[in-house]
Amino acid sequence: MGFFSERISKIRQTFRVAGVVREQEETPSLKGKIFLKAYEGDKLVYEYESPNVIVNTASVLIARLLKDSSEPTAGISYLAVGSGNNSWDKFDPPAPTTSQTRLENEFYRKAVDYKTFVHPETGEPTTSQTNIVDYSTSFSEAQAVGPIVEMSLFGGDATAELNTGTMVNWRTFPVVNKTASMTLTVIFRITS
Repeated sequence: MGFFSERISKIRQTFRVAGVVREQEETPSLKGKIFLKAYEGDKLVYEYESPNVIVNTASVLIARLLKDSSEPTAGISYLAVGSGNNSWDKFDPPAPTTSQTRLENEFYRKAVDYKTFVHPETGEPTTSQTNIVDYSTSFSEAQAVGPIVEMSLFGGDATAELNTGTMVNWRTFPVVNKTASMTLTVIFRITS
């Protein structure tokens, strides 16, 4: 440790002992939750609820949106689904990581149907601005047919083309074998 580093360390310690250094307030961070429901007709055949992982590139999208410019023109705009890596156990896929930037094997994406603020106490949709937003997307019988093992929201310059845009979150889960007779509703909730 150099001379200046030692001096600064001693000064910090002195202030800590004297009670001058205040505790740092916790900085709010993004967190997410996923709600999945699959139906055959009116019958619920699959339900899944879990925290989801906000990935590192979400902060890049936030910075781009905060920058005083016209790029990107949109925040979160698409929900993408994938079948995961071919080497994965589809019934026990690996946990998601924050370093992911793309789905392992994206095969379908759709524009988010609804973006709704959520009341922090009731969990119900609200017209008031809050720090909680639900991104809801429903897939019809003909959409996203196949083994779904991973999902993500994409924003920024995302389009209907697969593997475009900035990944915001990532969730892996035991396979949902979506058939052409099933509908699937997904809600990603993001809290800041």
